[in-house]
Amino acid sequence: MKKVAWLLKILLPVIILGGVIVSFAGIPKWMHRAKKLAVAPVAPATPERGIVYSAEEKRKLGQLAAVYDHMNGCQELYISGLMTAYDPADSSATLHNPFRLCRKGKELYYQTGDMEMISLSDMYISVSHKAKKIFIGPAKTVLPPFQLPTDSLAVTWQSDNYRMVTEDLPGKSRMRMLCDNHITCKEYRFDYDTSTMAIKQVYMRLTNLRDPLNNKLDKEVILTVNEWREQHIPAALLKTSTYLVKERDGWHATAAYAGYDLVSLY
Repeated sequence: MKKVAWLLKILLPVIILGGVIVSFAGIPKWMHRAKKLAVAPVAPATPERGIVYSAEEKRKLGQLAAVYDHMNGCQELYISGLMTAYDPADSSATLHNPFRLCRKGKELYYQTGDMEMISLSDMYISVSHKAKKIFIGPAKTVLPPFQLPTDSLAVTWQSDNYRMVTEDLPGKSRMRMLCDNHITCKEYRFDYDTSTMAIKQVYMRLTNLRDPLNNKLDKEVILTVNEWREQHIPAALLKTSTYLVKERDGWHATAAYAGYDLVSLY
């Protein structure tokens, strides 16, 4: 479903820098089942409401888009924080995963839970700490940067009848997009700082497709950014030598990854 793919892009811009889509190790299964479950019957949004954003609301959308444009334009960027997910219907699906992202040009490092992904100019490396394996393969093409075009964003949310609520808080601005009977997501919330052009937090309240009108069963996903650096990034995260050492018989794991099996995908 296009809506599901779109809302995931909105949620994850912090970890889709440069258009590289990172796999979510440990994300509860309901995130991956969203497309299949979306066929469940649910009351559609009512088009008669005819929501149209005012000039001021479109200006606020432009502010948010500018923050994302700035993020994508950074040649060096380091972000760390916490990814949290709650499913009231399944307490075992709760997720609390620290994450880190480091970007320099077209090279990207991403870590969450027990997984690391390193996309370098000459190699692609993936580390599973749980399996104690390092996968190496040819470099992957970095896609064009992800952006939030204001016009199409307004059209999409208007067509789905999302109400916009904005407020200025100490040190940040907040935008909430609300639609109580939406088939996939009832609320988006963005906290951002226009002075530093940094994202502070992204929140989503996802519809429980087995009981869509029960707000108490809505799933919540929260991405909180605790550190945002555009200079003095930990460049070692983007060096092959941090993970691998080349010897006569080929690549081997460094001492920091001693005991890890090396799996070649070449």
